[in-house]
Amino acid sequence: MKLWILLALCALATAAPTWEQDLFNVQPSDFTNASERSFLVNALIRQFFAYVRRVIRNGSNILGLPPLDPLEIDVFHLVVPAVLINLDLDLKGVLATGLGDFVVHRSHLNLAELTFDLDISIPEFHFGADSYDLIGDLYSAIPLYGKGPANFELHGFRFKALVYLKQSEDEKSVIIDKIEKASFEIPSFKSNMAGVIGGGDIDPVANAITEEVLIGYVNRFQSAISHVTAETIIAVGNPILDQLDTWRFLAPLLPRQH
Repeated sequence: MKLWILLALCALATAAPTWEQDLFNVQPSDFTNASERSFLVNALIRQFFAYVRRVIRNGSNILGLPPLDPLEIDVFHLVVPAVLINLDLDLKGVLATGLGDFVVHRSHLNLAELTFDLDISIPEFHFGADSYDLIGDLYSAIPLYGKGPANFELHGFRFKALVYLKQSEDEKSVIIDKIEKASFEIPSFKSNMAGVIGGGDIDPVANAITEEVLIGYVNRFQSAISHVTAETIIAVGNPILDQLDTWRFLAPLLPRQH
């Protein structure tokens, strides 16, 4: 039986022209044994993350999404109200890479409680712009300004959360109910803006201060930022999940109510 599941998943992986038409080409209705059910759940989860990775790298006509890695944006407005340092950046010619290289460290689906324990990381995320226009201040006293190219790097970003799932209103999809215990880590952040306050010898100093203050701000207000991030994931993710016919795969695996 397990061999049949693996063959079905392999067949799906090789069906490139139709990979979006049926996310999981597996019929779980015959699986009643607990070990078989656990095996199938893990197989479906791995296939789901493979699907997400492919959407990130190739986009999706069905979901109306462009490729997200690399992600190209003509103009992007970034505001960082970090109290100690306030930045208002207009970025042009933005290129972001690394999102599709995410690593799943833990993904445990609890069928009894319909929760998804998730631990994922992005080893390297690069965010650059051909040009930036900066207005800001340091400690609300020292003005910051400048124009030029900019590059930012995140190393070792890690996100953990307990995701509660539910059935969509049309009873066809698995969507997110709420997210709890959300937390993240940013061990390393690198800023490379050229031309800050006239550029030259000032650039390394301004970048070093930006790195130090932003990391401190993120660590200090991690709880609030995690809450906002969780709400954003639900707001952005559920409209996408609502388009996927996934409940039919999960329903036969749920424990029977006595």
